[in-house]
Amino acid sequence: MFGTEPAMLVSAAAFVAAPAGSASRLRQRSNRSGVQRHRESTSRAPRLARTRRGRAPRLPLSASLHEAGASRDPPNSVVSELGEAAGTVNFPEPSAVNHVRVPGALEAHRLEFKPQTGWLWRVWLAWKLVFVRVRLRRYTTITVDLEGPFPDSHAATFPAASSISLEDWKRICRNGAHDPRICAMYVKIGPLACGYARLQEARRYLDYFRQSGKPVIVYMAVASEREYYLALGADEIYMPPEGILSLRGMKVSASFLRGVLDKIGIEPQVKRIGAYKSAGDQLARRTMSDAQREVLTSLLEQQYEHLCSELSTRVGSEPDPAAVVHRILDDPPMTVAEWKALGFVDGISYENDLLDKLKMRFVGKAWGLSETSEKESSSSSADRRLRRLLVRPLRAVAAKRYRRVRPSVLGLPEGRRRGVTKIGVIRALGAIQTGRSSSNPLFSPSIGSDTLVEQLERAKNDRSLAAVILRVDSPGGSALASDLIWNSIRELAKRKPVIASMGDVAGSGGYYISMGCQAIVAEPLTLTGSIGVVTAKPSLQQLFERIGFRREVLSRGRYAELDVDFRPFTPEEDAYFTRSTERVYESFVRKAAESRGRQHHEFDRYAQGRVWSGTQALAVGLVDALGGFDRAVELCRERLELAADRPLRFMEVRPRSTGLLASLLENMGALLLEMGFGSLLQSLGANQIAEARLETALPDASMPRVDSVLAALLRFLNRME
Repeated sequence: MFGTEPAMLVSAAAFVAAPAGSASRLRQRSNRSGVQRHRESTSRAPRLARTRRGRAPRLPLSASLHEAGASRDPPNSVVSELGEAAGTVNFPEPSAVNHVRVPGALEAHRLEFKPQTGWLWRVWLAWKLVFVRVRLRRYTTITVDLEGPFPDSHAATFPAASSISLEDWKRICRNGAHDPRICAMYVKIGPLACGYARLQEARRYLDYFRQSGKPVIVYMAVASEREYYLALGADEIYMPPEGILSLRGMKVSASFLRGVLDKIGIEPQVKRIGAYKSAGDQLARRTMSDAQREVLTSLLEQQYEHLCSELSTRVGSEPDPAAVVHRILDDPPMTVAEWKALGFVDGISYENDLLDKLKMRFVGKAWGLSETSEKESSSSSADRRLRRLLVRPLRAVAAKRYRRVRPSVLGLPEGRRRGVTKIGVIRALGAIQTGRSSSNPLFSPSIGSDTLVEQLERAKNDRSLAAVILRVDSPGGSALASDLIWNSIRELAKRKPVIASMGDVAGSGGYYISMGCQAIVAEPLTLTGSIGVVTAKPSLQQLFERIGFRREVLSRGRYAELDVDFRPFTPEEDAYFTRSTERVYESFVRKAAESRGRQHHEFDRYAQGRVWSGTQALAVGLVDALGGFDRAVELCRERLELAADRPLRFMEVRPRSTGLLASLLENMGALLLEMGFGSLLQSLGANQIAEARLETALPDASMPRVDSVLAALLRFLNRME
């Protein structure tokens, strides 16, 4: 498997951060004008020829690997922070990046709010808003119920999905910041099930909304580190009197099934290449390996320090805010009132009382009332207005409705249809497999090589697309499928610029497909790397003997019985199995080294199946820049030599739809399989013996796979009783 290391759970959120001085340098670099960046990039790389009709220039593969704006070498500033001589590019040892500080939520790439001005624009906008589909009144508040998975986009999810996605969130924050009818945003946060890289990008857009001068109010009844991390981007945080704010630090765990498998007579035969590749350890080991412990400890320490750094913004003017935060996290449970006294909560209120206060604050302006009118209601007219206001609901628009507002209605450049440059967006979300992609409410989405290659071919042949952004959020999967996708991306890169934008996870197979792009952008909290291979075969010999099951096979050929499950490998088969796995690893490392412009022997020490945070990956040269989707858009502008004010339009390159009924029927068999013993064998890899896997065992990411194996195992044992 191209996998990310063994299954672990991260119950709290925190991540790494770049050294003190690098944050200001990152801000200075992100604040440079497009002209300055263009001049610097053209001095380092060949100039791209302009083309007509919006067509992107054809780029030779050699040029695409060393193009403008995406140097393959780690930034000198980061290297010098690690103790190297300034002005030289001496790559640090892998252990040297353990103490690199993760930039704050807004340090990697801040979005600058630029208001539309001028009386002519205001007149035009007032006329435009008369004919919009979503009719709103002044002093309207956007209400967002944020809970659950918070997917990257609905483009690759089940059609009936109704939750707010990250793409919805971006549109709501950007449109709301420029919409004169909107006065504030009210966000009710419930338990979230997503990674911190996604939350960091969400906070960046929340800051964009706040720059317009409109407040953001957050209400939470129950919150842990994950929910509070997002709430830190708001102006005010409210909780009910008996609410629960559980800030206790963070932990990482790894689960192992070897003891369970031994008791029922299943012997997992796992081959993994890479000293840090621990994706198969959950089946083959009983305890955590030293290499896995080293990587997890490194990530845990950086994540914890990042969490404390973000929480210290709430401490105030303490001389040592970090020490205060450490002490608070180690204290016994506290009530909401105690959290408020410490400055972590701004107000204590039930939701209905809070909505009444918001009515007074925002809608009361239009009624000639103030927040103190309840005390000053001696006049009959003010009293009547106050009573009328309190019986009315808050003047609000739900986020699920407001997300339908088009940017063109507000005069934003990304909403134009003419005089724009079109950028294609392809989303690679989920585990990588051969065949078609799948997406439904019963299972996690998957990336099918046939589906994604088809999308890449459509983008390559579409002359209207000047560039393509590949959005990757995948822990890995099939080695063969990853290689097929990588080759298609490389062919696309010969026609037009292709930039990879990483989400929460882009490990192993996820990194494999990303390295086919001309530049890679990752969030500081992204988990990536895991360049290694793992393959596995279960031997069910002892289990079959216990239950009295017998199978006889007639074969011709020395290795014909390589994938049988009723006996372990012979010495010759074991050597054959090992050689196949090593060849896949060597190919992976060679292609990764070539894509990064590095020597094979030099690059191998950054592989070995090790998982890196986004900030660490930048320091060792695995990625080119820190930031989210908008940072990838900037790199597209540089490669296309577009002015900073040139309007862009993003076009989703979607897979061919199979229809709702076909999607349900397609997964009916998988649902039935999950109910029986077949899911156990499939999860252990019995049907994938001939296929190497590139998977990453990540904090928060890979535990569902272990849970499904264990659940299927328990169901099978119950049926045997």
